[in-house]
This record gives sequence, structure tokens and C-alpha cells, in this order.
Amino acid sequence: DLRSEDSASLETENAKFKQAVNNALDEENNRWHGKGKLTLSLEQVGYRPAGHTDASSSIVRSAFAVNKALGLPEPTLDANSSDSNVPMNLGIPAITIGGGGKDEGAHSPEESFDPQDSWVGTQRALLLTVTLTQ
Repeated sequence: DLRSEDSASLETENAKFKQAVNNALDEENNRWHGKGKLTLSLEQVGYRPAGHTDASSSIVRSAFAVNKALGLPEPTLDANSSDSNVPMNLGIPAITIGGGGKDEGAHSPEESFDPQDSWVGTQRALLLTVTLTQ
């Protein structure tokens, strides 16, 4: 699972990954001195295009203003993998906002979601949409 805001960096990391896997395969085959040979096949199962939305863009500034107006904590500007990657890769400013509620342990066996106050996510999304249409 490789992720980056920059396409060139993503390709560099992909090449490094493939080289490391091939080196490990060679090392393992050499360890067994010809007593059977391991092979591998790398298959891409997903693609997360690189992209970035500038912090000074209207969509980001609007998200900060909406959170402030609703008395919510200031948003964080973290790089993540989400549906926003596709428009950002196409040069379209995009962000991902939370849906409300409280989540923990994402992508782990301990992942959970507490829907308490999840209406706040809908309220924030609606206010952000109205703000962006002005």
C-alpha cells in the first residue's frame, strides 16, 4: 500500500518496493542452494493516484470557516487515501471531511464507530456545500 501526494515520489517508492521484493527473493533462493526455486508474481490490486489540494484553496478555507462557525475543532491537513485522490490527481481541489460520530482503530480488528452526534457530519457537509456555492 503506497501513498504519496506526488506522482514522481509514488513511482520512486513503487520501484524501491519492487527492487526490495526481488532482492529478498534472490536472497531466499540463494540460501537454499538450488533445492527448489521460489518465484513471485506482483499484481497491483488498487491504485491511489497522487494529488494535493493547496491549503490556501477556497474549499480548504471554507472547511476551516465551517468548523469554526459550528464550534468544531480546527480541521487537520493530513495526507490520506480517499475518494478525494481522484479529483486532486486531475487538478481539481478536493478534501475529505468526516461524517460525524467517533471512529477508532481504522483498518484494524479493533475498528469501531460510535454514531453519537453523527448528525454533526451532515450539518457540516451541508453548510460547506452552501458556503462553496456563494
